[in-house]
Amino acid sequence: MTTIKLYEFEPTRSARCRWTLLEAGLDYETAGGSPDIIGSDELKSVHPLGKIPAAVIDGKPLFESAAIATAIADLVPDRNLVAKAGTWERTLHDQWTQFALTEMEAWLWASLVNTAVLPEEQRISAGLEQNGAMFKRGAAVLDDVLGGCEHLIENRFTVTDIIVGYTVNWGRRQGHLEDRFSNLHGYLDRLFEREHCTLMRD
Repeated sequence: MTTIKLYEFEPTRSARCRWTLLEAGLDYETAGGSPDIIGSDELKSVHPLGKIPAAVIDGKPLFESAAIATAIADLVPDRNLVAKAGTWERTLHDQWTQFALTEMEAWLWASLVNTAVLPEEQRISAGLEQNGAMFKRGAAVLDDVLGGCEHLIENRFTVTDIIVGYTVNWGRRQGHLEDRFSNLHGYLDRLFEREHCTLMRD
């Protein structure tokens, strides 16, 4: 039996991992649950930067939320949560998750770091407007794609949507979707309807 320990704290990317675990129907042990776990020696034994999420799967450490969520989906092939390895659809999973993380989420994180994470005296506000503009550039690409489908891979719900949907919702919560991007708003509405959705609405 697979053993899974997830280091998590609700307002973070660990929500991707928890949602995937719930969709997969897998039992897991949760660790953390508060900001106190961040930077702890225990967490650093799994993630060298002491960040969450991180996981231990069958005794093996793994970090980065997209990697953890994809690994979990692969554990339950009968649930069909991710395109099969070696297929073109799996390559597209990699494409869209990496696109979301690099072309969209990186800008959101840069803004968060400079508004809430760093001590005030270390923050740089000059790039915040540019960060929003760069996020919207990526969002426009996704909005166009989702004009022709309901989900990104095989037009069905997969872990790809969990990973990408988190990024889209983060951008919405930062105020970057506004009244634009109707396809992305519809996409989020469909994800919010999922029984196990962990995306924050406010």
